[in-house]
Amino acid sequence: MFKKALAKLGIGSASVDTRLERSTYRQGERVRGQIHIQGGKAAQEIDEIYLYLVVQYYHEGTEAECVVDEFRLTERFVVAPHETQVIPFEFTLPLDTPVSTGGSPVYLKTGLDIKRAIDPTDLDGIEVLPHPVVDQILRAVESLGFRLYHVQYDFEHFHSRNPFVQVYNLKPTGEYAKRLDKLSFIFDLENKRVNIVMKVDRKPVHLLGKMEEQLKLDERTTQFSIAQVETNHFLQLREKLEQLLQQQLE
Repeated sequence: MFKKALAKLGIGSASVDTRLERSTYRQGERVRGQIHIQGGKAAQEIDEIYLYLVVQYYHEGTEAECVVDEFRLTERFVVAPHETQVIPFEFTLPLDTPVSTGGSPVYLKTGLDIKRAIDPTDLDGIEVLPHPVVDQILRAVESLGFRLYHVQYDFEHFHSRNPFVQVYNLKPTGEYAKRLDKLSFIFDLENKRVNIVMKVDRKPVHLLGKMEEQLKLDERTTQFSIAQVETNHFLQLREKLEQLLQQQLE
């Protein structure tokens, strides 16, 4: 009886340990792993096991968390004293999972839901890389003479179920360095295509240009879509992106 009372307080209760197949994934990939549950000193009824995909970020100087997705893995079950149970799982990493950046880690939070007890939890950091389609588009842009230097959060954009979108910023390194300060992309991935917002930050070259820069008139934004199959043809993709870029510079 005393052991059951202690278990309700979280003393000598069940523990949870999530073990992933690997620690690095791309957006849209399958995530596989096992949840190891170690029974405590008394039998405990587990209402459910939940798994949250969480990103930690800063906004206006405040640390916050966003639950990108959540998964309920089991129904109610009982773990006996000192018993070890292993529960395999797998799920698809959502296409809008933020890629990992230095200041905004992504992790999985696993928890056991035990009524009237302190719920055991486990945190596992993962590295999230861009979807292969996004990777191919960025590679095509870089081949035009740009270098990806920063991925930041934008909290004022639209069409996102998260409170932010990620902006990929590239610096011109070749001929475009004479005409541009920066090139930025926002990607909205779908199953068969990717919707793109491209912002061109033109370099001021005369007095009128400097006035435009102060008024933010030197920035041009365009939206377009690319079918995922198009990214299989690198040269055509590169040509299409170059044409879209040139149109914004005319």
